[in-house]
Amino acid sequence: MTTTIESPVGSSPRPAPSAPGGASSPEPPSVVSLSLLAQLLFLGAVWGAAFLFLRVASPEVGPVWAAEIRIAIGAGLLALIAGRRTWAIARHDLRAFAVAGAAFSAVPFTLIAIATLTLPAGLAAVLNASTPIFTALLGVAWLGQRLSIRLATGLVVGVAAVLLLVGWSPLPSGSATLVAIAAALGAAVSYAFAGTFVRRRFPTIGGVELATAQLAAGALVLLPVAVSSGAPGTPSAGALVALIGVGTLSTALPWPIYLRILSKTTPTIASTVTFVVPAFAIAWGSIVLGEPIGLGLVAGFGLVIVSLVLVIGIRVGAPRFPTLRLRWPALRVNRSEG
Repeated sequence: MTTTIESPVGSSPRPAPSAPGGASSPEPPSVVSLSLLAQLLFLGAVWGAAFLFLRVASPEVGPVWAAEIRIAIGAGLLALIAGRRTWAIARHDLRAFAVAGAAFSAVPFTLIAIATLTLPAGLAAVLNASTPIFTALLGVAWLGQRLSIRLATGLVVGVAAVLLLVGWSPLPSGSATLVAIAAALGAAVSYAFAGTFVRRRFPTIGGVELATAQLAAGALVLLPVAVSSGAPGTPSAGALVALIGVGTLSTALPWPIYLRILSKTTPTIASTVTFVVPAFAIAWGSIVLGEPIGLGLVAGFGLVIVSLVLVIGIRVGAPRFPTLRLRWPALRVNRSEG
C-alpha cells in the first residue's frame, strides 16, 4: 500500500528553492515513507505533551515567561551540541534567523502558553492543527499557487471544524475565552508563515544547526518582552518539572527532527504533524489532568482530519498483488494433404 501526498495547491510543478550561492535544493519526494510517518508520530507525542506542560506551568510563572524559559532551555541544550557550527552559519544572515526564531518559537510558543491558560490542552492542540490550512493559504497568497476545488473544499471544512469546536465545547463565555481561541489560531498562522519562510530561505542548513539558531534567536527576541511583563512567578515542584519537560522533551529533542523533515519535504507535508499532536494532547490531558473528552471535541477533530486530507491531497492506493500469468503451450496440428 502506497501513501502519496500531492501538491496541496494545484498540480503544476514548481522549481525547487535556491540555496545560498545559487545551488538548488533537492526536489521533495512525493511518497511518504514509513520512516517519515514514524518520525511524525514521535513528534506528535512530544509536542502533544507540550500543551500539557504549558497548561501546568503557565498559570504559575506567566505565559510569556513560560515560553521564554522553554525556548532558553531548548536553545541552551542544542548549543552544547552545535553551538560553534550554528554561529558560523547564522552570523552571515542574522536578520533572517531572527525572523525564523520569532515566527517559529517566540510568537507561537507565547500564544500557545496564553491559550492554555483558559483552554484545555486537547482543544488548544486541535485548534493549532489548522496550521496546514494556513500554510496552504499562504501558498496561494505568497507563492501564487492555484486554489483548486479540493483545496477550497478542505478550507471550508476546516473553518467548519473550528466553528464546531468553539461552539460545542463547554467553554466559559467571555473575553478570556475569545483571547485564548485567537491565540491558538494565531500560533497556527505563525507556524505556517515560519515553515514557508524557512523552507525557502534555508533549504540546505542541517536540522540541528537550524533548530539551534532559530531557538537562540527566539529566546533573544522574546527576552525583552518577558522582562517588560514583570517578574516571573515562583513555580511549584510540578510546574518546575513541567518547564524542564517542555524545554527538553518538547523543544530541544524534536525541533532538529522536524526541521530535517521540513528540509526534505514541503512546508505543508511537514506541518501535517499538527494533526497528530491533538490526539496525544487529548490523551495526555485526560490521563494526567482528567480533562473530559466530549463529543464536540471528537467530532471537531474528525472534521479537522477530513479538512487536512483534502488540503494536503492524501491518496491511499490499493495494495498491489503479483499477477500470475500462465502461458499454455500452443497446440499445433499437422494436417497431411489428401
